[in-house]
Amino acid sequence: MTHLLQEWKTQFSGYSRNILLFFWFNFVWNLGLGMFGLVYNLYVKSLGYEQTTVGSIVGMTALASALILIPAGIMNDRLGPKRVITFGLIFTLAALTARSLIEGQQGMLVSAFFGGLALAVVSATILPFMANNSTPQQRVHLFSFNMALVMLANVIGIALGGVLCDFFQFMIGFDEIHSLRYTLLIGVGIAALGVIPMALFDKSEQEIQPKREKLHVKELWSSHKTSIQVIGIFCLLGLLSSTAGGMVVPYLNVYFEDRFEASKSAIGIVVALGQGATAIAFLIGPMIVKRYGEVKSVVYLQLSSIPFLLLTAFSANFYLSSGGYLFRQALMNAANPFYNSIKMSYVHRSLRGLASSSGEAVFNLGWFLASPVSTGLVFRYGSYYGYAYAFCITAVVYSLISYLFYFFFGKNRFKPVDESS
Repeated sequence: MTHLLQEWKTQFSGYSRNILLFFWFNFVWNLGLGMFGLVYNLYVKSLGYEQTTVGSIVGMTALASALILIPAGIMNDRLGPKRVITFGLIFTLAALTARSLIEGQQGMLVSAFFGGLALAVVSATILPFMANNSTPQQRVHLFSFNMALVMLANVIGIALGGVLCDFFQFMIGFDEIHSLRYTLLIGVGIAALGVIPMALFDKSEQEIQPKREKLHVKELWSSHKTSIQVIGIFCLLGLLSSTAGGMVVPYLNVYFEDRFEASKSAIGIVVALGQGATAIAFLIGPMIVKRYGEVKSVVYLQLSSIPFLLLTAFSANFYLSSGGYLFRQALMNAANPFYNSIKMSYVHRSLRGLASSSGEAVFNLGWFLASPVSTGLVFRYGSYYGYAYAFCITAVVYSLISYLFYFFFGKNRFKPVDESS
């Protein structure tokens, strides 16, 4: 334990001012988004809409993100993250506020679409920003700590969101709709605090001297063939992963309510504990990498999560199902920092925005493709078998992804890029 703490202390002493400010931004931003994400699906249901409407909203948000992410990544590479993130932040806050107030179905779909556009612009800057402000030796720890920080923010936001909903409804006496709405608006207000550290970011090279020249595809391919091939592979893996995850992950709060009639506070606590378990896994992750290496660590963690995914699906006991959810969250998501570190190590600095945004784009495209399938299964087969079938499909695809990832990156088929170039 002492060695682990000393290792993290050494890492922190080497981080730049931009990275430390980024930690503060990402914490308050995700705390607010965590509150919003937990409550919004429940808010839609409280308005009297069916599960299919929730699926349509999730799909619309994902489609918007898929459409804008690659242009956002190119903007990030050419203009720099501070300009891009400022634009995205302002419009995200406006869209989330609108989503908290609108009750009509068409209005919810439109606001979800524009919210997905704006939020995607913010998310496209995060991975390249961290990569460009760190060294290769720092990245596993940096990505692990950042994801742990995001999980911690989500733990607080999710737990607070669930408790606030019940507090407004049962202690203050508001009706269910207004209790959920006020909680959503509080979440938006907390996310807005991210403007403060974001405004203090130092300008990057792109912002001091933005790129004006046109993009030439042939020259790009000849100069960065390996980077583009790696981006394509990660897009394939990301599309498979997001399609599988999109079958179950966006609906876990509704799943616990439908299957077990759990209270909103109980749902908030379970989801928050899942985030907390993942945060701990992120902090321990660098030790796993030291023993097995980045590629094997990704494969082992992803495969070990699958039995717990199936436990969540088939258990008829709320506590047992919740336990399966906690371990699945921790194991599956703990691989993400190594996954991202591998991606950044094989992609040239000038293409990292494209690499990040294309990955995010296929992620959201996968959720868009999965949402009608998942909600259709639940609608046709009910809350037990419908969710069970969706979870089983996810488990099979996750197994395939682990095999493909090891096939491409476990045999040294690509060489890491030269950071000095």
